[in-house]
Amino acid sequence: MPVVPVSDEISAKCICPGCPSYPGKEPWLYCGRGKSPQEINQVTCLCPGCPISEEHGLSMTFYCVEGTEES
Repeated sequence: MPVVPVSDEISAKCICPGCPSYPGKEPWLYCGRGKSPQEINQVTCLCPGCPISEEHGLSMTFYCVEGTEES
């Protein structure tokens, strides 16, 4: 399963803050950190179009709700 390292370089590519489902609080990079501790209103998911998803071969959506692919 893909592993997304949590680093400043990877975080700079993260599009979570622009997602309609983003809860408006840090941290983001849910594909690397795991699901959000905040309640998520699942509007739509931008994960499939994220450069991190492509670079790391990710296949899931709503990492903010589901957690990482490793969890």
